[in-house]
Amino acid sequence: MLVAVGHGSRDPRARATLARLLERVGELRPGLDVRLAHIELNTPLLDSVLVELAAEGREAVLVPLLLAPGHHVTHDLPAALAAEPGLRARVAGPLGAHPLLVEALADRLAHAGWTPEDGTSRTAGVVLASAGSRDPRSGAELRRIAALLGERLGGVPVVPAYASAAAPTVPEAV
Repeated sequence: MLVAVGHGSRDPRARATLARLLERVGELRPGLDVRLAHIELNTPLLDSVLVELAAEGREAVLVPLLLAPGHHVTHDLPAALAAEPGLRARVAGPLGAHPLLVEALADRLAHAGWTPEDGTSRTAGVVLASAGSRDPRSGAELRRIAALLGERLGGVPVVPAYASAAAPTVPEAV
C-alpha cells in the first residue's frame, strides 16, 4: 500500500493535481493500492487514513509529496504513525533534489510558456516558490533543487523563495 501524503491546500487545483498524479501511478503500477492523504486542509486527513489502514491490517509506505525535510516530514508524519502502533508502516523521504523533480519543474515552466530562448536574456530568472520551513535542512534542499533547475535551464538564475517561515518571500525574490 502506498499512501501519497500531500500537504493540503485551499486551492482546488492542488487536489486535482494530486488526483491526476495518483491516476498516473495506477497506470504505471497496476495492482498497487494507492491512497491519498493530506496533512491538513483537505480530506482525507492522514490520521483517518492511518486508522483505516490499521483496522484493515495493512502495511503501508507513506510518500510525502513535499519538497524537503521540514516539520511535516520530520515531526508530523512520524507522530501520525506513532499514534497507530498497530500499523506497520514507514515513511519515505521527501521529493528532494531528484533529477525527475527537476525535469518536472522544467516541464511546468515550458507549459507556462518558458522557452529556451528566454534563458538567453540577461534579465531572465526563475523564482522557485516553496511553502517554507524554519528547518535549515529544508532551505538547503530547496537551494539544491534551485541550482539543479538553473543548470537544467542552461545557467538561468533560479532563486528559492518561500510563502512563509523563511526568507526571501516570493515577492522579495521577484
